[in-house]
Amino acid sequence: MIAALDVGSAKVACLIAEVDAEGAIHVRGVGNRANGGGVSSGAIVDMEMTEKAIRASVDQAEKMAGTTISDVWLTFSGGEPKSTIIEVQVDIAGHAVSEADIDRAVAKAREDVDVEEDNILHMFAAAYGVDGNFGVRAPIGMYGKKLTVALHVVSADSGPLQNLQACVRRAHLGVAGVVLAPFAAGLSTLVEDEAKMGAACIDIGAGTTGISVFAQGALVHAEVLPMGGSMITEQVARALLAPFDQAERLKTFNGAAVVDPADERLEIEVPQVGERGGDSVARMPRSALTSVIQKELELLLATVGDRLDASGFSGVAGRRVVLTGGVAQAEGIRDLASRVLGRQVRIGRPEVIDGLPQAAQASSFSAALGLLIYVVRRPVQDAAKKNKPEKVKGPAGGTFNRLTQWVRNNF
Repeated sequence: MIAALDVGSAKVACLIAEVDAEGAIHVRGVGNRANGGGVSSGAIVDMEMTEKAIRASVDQAEKMAGTTISDVWLTFSGGEPKSTIIEVQVDIAGHAVSEADIDRAVAKAREDVDVEEDNILHMFAAAYGVDGNFGVRAPIGMYGKKLTVALHVVSADSGPLQNLQACVRRAHLGVAGVVLAPFAAGLSTLVEDEAKMGAACIDIGAGTTGISVFAQGALVHAEVLPMGGSMITEQVARALLAPFDQAERLKTFNGAAVVDPADERLEIEVPQVGERGGDSVARMPRSALTSVIQKELELLLATVGDRLDASGFSGVAGRRVVLTGGVAQAEGIRDLASRVLGRQVRIGRPEVIDGLPQAAQASSFSAALGLLIYVVRRPVQDAAKKNKPEKVKGPAGGTFNRLTQWVRNNF
């Protein structure tokens, strides 16, 4: 039995799954509880409220699975994650490349990482080169004098991660491991060919928007923006003078990502904050709601596009973007995203796993399901360990610069 716990700004989702001898995943229990106010922009702001949501979600999943769990795998979307490519070179003295050589390269890379504040969440081999020949997919067994490895290092501030782990421990659970949320979302929503040819997964949740870029089947860039669906809800509440909980309902049940000409003729009832009696509800055209949603989504998607460009991996993502997360269920968001990002967009839903209820097959469960996939299938070798460091410092010059350029040009 393995358990995945996705602690988000809007909800806490827990999945308990059983893995058979062939590695197939069978979901046995699902828990889903609202986390109103416990997490904001990926960071814990109310430990007691978050702890209660975790307890309730895990308890629901345990009752459905008919078992108890002691450890969970966590998604993490706080701590301002940083994504860096660091290159190292080791001598192989003409013998065949072995696992030990790759381990030496990883150990050498860790020496160039500052250990004061940040924790490394993941460390992946993004590309290999043997004697200056880059693009080697599987160097083990190849002969040469120099092995060059480009490692993708994902680090995050330690404080927000420690707060999340503390909430889990207060619920009397251990932490088996931590996976960056946008990475997990990409694992569950991108198909194999997309991950190989290059694609970006945009996971738009309530409090954060995760960006993960995949190429050649591996994660090559990841980051998290502190903006999401709650930002849209807040603007709806301010524009329509509605209570926040009613603004969320209006956005979910009456909203759309794009204004339709018919919205001017359709009326919606908008509860008014602080009003009573006959003035408690105002009738407005639907366009008053959809215009606010469209404006905020355009801002969010434009920011995503800017961050992709700034990362240097905009070309890596090719022309494919996969939208997932709760906000990705908004009507018309695919067309809006395609126009703003200038790429082909599809709505990504998580891989269907045996035993998964229909309600848990929505985009909002992408990160939780990706966590199960990460734990079971381990699609890449993750060399990150405990007590992980802060800043990644890559050496400059000749071979290393050429390898970095090769990664950006060919992935």
